[in-house]
Amino acid sequence: MRQGARKLSAAAMLVSLIALTGCSGDADIPTLDEATKQLVADGDKLLASRELAATGSAAATERADRESELGCLKGQVQRFFRAQGDLTGPPYVHSPSNVAGLMASWLRLRGYNKIVDNADLGDENLGVAVLQNPQTGITFFVTVRNGQKPHIMIVGKTSCYERDG
Repeated sequence: MRQGARKLSAAAMLVSLIALTGCSGDADIPTLDEATKQLVADGDKLLASRELAATGSAAATERADRESELGCLKGQVQRFFRAQGDLTGPPYVHSPSNVAGLMASWLRLRGYNKIVDNADLGDENLGVAVLQNPQTGITFFVTVRNGQKPHIMIVGKTSCYERDG
């Protein structure tokens, strides 16, 4: 029971961190349109990367085509890139933490800084990585799990921006 409470606490901390990273008021970040273009470009390239292809595949389910108020302060919006897919090969041949780590490495090579990784959760059937690009304010959440499909879930998002008009 103690370990379950520790995982729940780690998950609650992760949710709090996610809320904080989504709504920065930094004047140096790009416009929403610029960030959206970069978000889609980075998301598409991650889906086409050999790091993902080596372990599975995923396809975009949302490509930042609409504004969302989710996770933002009143009067602010952000855009999301979402993808999901599955691991290839026999069940449990790929470690979720290794798959998440491969995608995190790909993002780190492109200027993203790791915010959260598997060490924060410590679950062998769940791989998690959260990375943010300090120049663009874009954050990617990578979740890989054994068992339940989809195995791979990727969510990218812009920072929150004041709504136009």
